[in-house]
This record gives sequence, structure tokens and C-alpha cells, in this order.
Amino acid sequence: MFDWKVAADEFPAALFIVNQYGRVIYINKILSERGEVDFKEASEEPYKFYPPEDYTKLVNLIIKTFQEKKKNPDPALIIRSFSKTREEFWLEVRTRYAEIGGEPYCLVALTDVTDRVRLQREVNSLNEYLRFLNSMLRHDILNIFTRMLVYIELLEEKCNGNEVKKIKESIEAGVSLIRKIRELELSTDQTKKIYSLKEVIDEVSRGYDVKVTVDGDAKILANEGIFNVFENLIGNAVKHGGATEVKVTITENQKVTVRVEDNGKGIPEEVIEIIFERGFTTGKGSGLGLYIVKKLVESYGGEIKVEKADRGAVFVIELPLSKQSGGAGMTKSSE
Repeated sequence: MFDWKVAADEFPAALFIVNQYGRVIYINKILSERGEVDFKEASEEPYKFYPPEDYTKLVNLIIKTFQEKKKNPDPALIIRSFSKTREEFWLEVRTRYAEIGGEPYCLVALTDVTDRVRLQREVNSLNEYLRFLNSMLRHDILNIFTRMLVYIELLEEKCNGNEVKKIKESIEAGVSLIRKIRELELSTDQTKKIYSLKEVIDEVSRGYDVKVTVDGDAKILANEGIFNVFENLIGNAVKHGGATEVKVTITENQKVTVRVEDNGKGIPEEVIEIIFERGFTTGKGSGLGLYIVKKLVESYGGEIKVEKADRGAVFVIELPLSKQSGGAGMTKSSE
């Protein structure tokens, strides 16, 4: 005969069992031996062990498990809990529906993930500080370069030497590199909102003296790096490809497909396979532009590729459909 108490005690993690009326009917050996919970408290005053909002999350998960009768574990829930000395720690909670003796129960397994949560918080805090430091240094260096360019332009009015031209080109390359670093940083930014692709492309195209037509539209979930994606593609078409027209076609099916075509000189077939690699360049550029485009698109859950064309360059971007609705975000920060 199956002894569910023995099975619960042999379970390799802390476990308690809740009946259909929300009452704890059993805590297993591991949970009991931790010394933080006794059966009487767990049964009569379970709320004592959790902050109110976390206790509500736990109760809702248990109710959901009963309602859906899921016999496979639900996705883990991370909540805070308190020890008897009111020290806070973190638990990973998984639930499973079971019938014992014909009666419905919810099995609740608990894993202490305090160290993991604290480590993640430390990592997040460090990343935030590094982003701040990076932004501050980048901003200050950019200001220095900008002032240098002003002085160089004044000097150009008085001198026509190649030396001045080379200095200016070096400073402009430094400014470009700083901006590329900013773009690459965006590929790790998890803060996203809804953007209208047509509105993004229309805004980007206003910065170029080229005819850009956009057919179709779609809403996607992205960060402001989406502007950099199209600035790179349109900018490359104009500066390196000599294009005078860029056509963008946006379609929706199971995903969003964005086709960017231009009438420039195109991309040599022998470099198509390496065009998105870091460091690839056909001129004096940083070799980061299309590499950053690829990283940004991938950070949105998409992919980008180059198609062979008889004339010009053709880039195809595929992105997930946005599950959200509402106004599109069109705020682009500047440095």
C-alpha cells in the first residue's frame, strides 16, 4: 500500500502539502528539520512566514494549481520568506496537483535560492554601476572631441595642410567609435517597449539626403537601439553603396519581416558570409556597424541576413510579433 507520508519524507527537498480548503496537512522531514517551521504554525498561521505580497503570490499559485489540476510542476515562483528570527531569505516554489485517497491536494516544493538571488542582485548592481561609469566617461570624452573638432575647423580656415585633415579624420573616427560603443551597449539593455517600425524608419530617414520609401508597418518590442539598426543600414547604403533610393517593405505573418533594399553598388558575393563579423570593414570604419546591427536584432529575438541581388544590397530582418498593444514608443535619447 502506498504511504504518501513516507514518499513526502523521502522527497529530496523541503515540501508541504495543502488540501483543497487551503490548509497545510503535512510538512516533510526536510522542512521540519530546518527548525524554521513546525507543523502547528504552518497549518494555523502560514502567513507568518512571508511578506503579505509574497504570501498572496503563493496562495494564488496554489489556487491555480487546484483549478487547472496540473500534475506537472508549474513554472517556478521566486518569493521571500522569513525565518523565526525574521531574517529574510528567498525561496523557489514549485507546485503540483495530486490525488491521495481520491482527495485533491497541492504539493508545494521549496528550494532555498537566497545565495543565487543575492548574487544576481550584486551582478545587477555592478552592471548598473558599470553602465553609469561607461556613460559618464563616454559623455565626457565626446564633449572633449566635440570641442577639438570646433578648434580644428577654425584651424582649417587658416591652414590647408594635410596634417589638419588627418587630425580631423582621427577625431571623427574617435567620435564614431564612442557612438558605436553606445550602440553595442544597447544590445544588452533589457528595457524594451513597443515601437512602430514605420515611424522609426521615417525618423531615421530624415537624417539622410536619399529617397526612402516604407511599405507596411508593424509593432515590435525593442529598445532605442532599433533606431541604430536602421541608421546603420540606411547610412551604409548611402555612404558606402552610393545609393540614391532605399525601399523598406514590412510584412506580418507568424513574424515580422523587414526587407531593406537599395540601388547602390551592392555587396560583393565573396564577403556576404563575413559581413556581420566583428572587425569586418571595406574602408576606414570601425568594423562594428553591421556587427552591432546583428547583436541588436538578436537581442530582440530576431535575425538578420543578406540576400543576393542583381543590383544594390538587400537585408532581411525577421523579428517576433509583439504580443503587446497600445501606443508605440518613439522616444530616442541622445548623448
